[in-house]
This record gives sequence, C-alpha cells and structure tokens, in this order.
Amino acid sequence: MKTSDAPRLRDRHALHKTIFRYTLMSRALATLVVVAVALFWWAAATKIIAFGRTRDYAVFDSLGAEILDWVERYHLFFWWGLVIICSIFIAYFLYVFVVFVHRRSQLTPISAHSVAQLLRELQPGSCEVLAWVWQDRREPITVGVLQRTVQALRHGRYELIKLSQAHADLLEQHQEQQRTQPLNAQKEREVLHTF
Repeated sequence: MKTSDAPRLRDRHALHKTIFRYTLMSRALATLVVVAVALFWWAAATKIIAFGRTRDYAVFDSLGAEILDWVERYHLFFWWGLVIICSIFIAYFLYVFVVFVHRRSQLTPISAHSVAQLLRELQPGSCEVLAWVWQDRREPITVGVLQRTVQALRHGRYELIKLSQAHADLLEQHQEQQRTQPLNAQKEREVLHTF
C-alpha cells in the first residue's frame, strides 16, 4: 500500500540515528574491551609459543630416548594446542560480554525529548508501527523497542497492519449482515413452510 502515510526509508534512518546516539557509549566500551583483550592475548600467545620453543626437554631423558625424541618432535603442537584452546575460551567470553553489553543497551530508555523529536520526523505509518511494537505502555520506549520497530518496518509490518484492519472491517461487516440476515431468513422460512 503506497500512500502518503506509508513509512519511508528516511524513517528508518531517523530511527537508526536515535539508536546510534543511545548505543554509542556501549558500542565503544565493547569495542575497546575486545581490542584490549585481543591485543593482550596476542602478546601472551606469542610469549607462550616462544616459551615452548626455548624449553629444554632433557628432563624427559630419564623416560627413555624414544619418549624424548617424541617430546622434542611434537612439543610445538602442544603449545599451539594450548594457545588455540585458550583462544576459543577467550573468544567465547568476549562474545558473551558483547551480547551482555548489547542487551543492556537495549534496555536504555529514550528520553521524552528524543521521542518527541523522533515522532516529528516519522511518517504516520511508521508511528503506527512503533505503537504496534511498543506493547507494554507501562514501560518507557527503549532502544530495543526502536530496534524492533526498524526490523518491523524492514519486513513490511505497516502493510500487514493495514491488511489486518481491512480484515477486521470485513469481518465486522459480515457479522453485521449475519445479525440482520437471520430475521429475514426466518421470515422466508416461515413462508416456505406455509405451502
């Protein structure tokens, strides 16, 4: 449905701009922590590999020449395996941290001034989608509500809202006809039974 009230691309840009303004600090914090941990781990991993290369494995000589030969041949794989396993754990914990920061930023309430400014920029159709997404009116509009609004606009929620309104109107008209029609049908049935 293309009408003057329909959402436009600039509505999504206005929503993105507000979301970006409210999530900038949490994004910066998450980026800073990830970069700092990655640099620290890179330095630590390099030192672990260097430690493994310079290690003297003559201690294993008492276990036999075969074991010493095996340890000297495969010791580097052990240190690389240790680095890879630790890297997986660190990557997982960084992922959990970033998800935590993202979810926490979604709970950030939007100020009344920002909502008023945003509503002035949005088309009525986008405001209708925002109202549809914001279901719990006892809670303020949050960054998460705006993110879900952008997603709903992207997936054509305005058209679906209008279609459901048209369905509701058709159903109401049909029910109204059903209420008046039984009286007419009852009169016709009585006439048919008189023959």
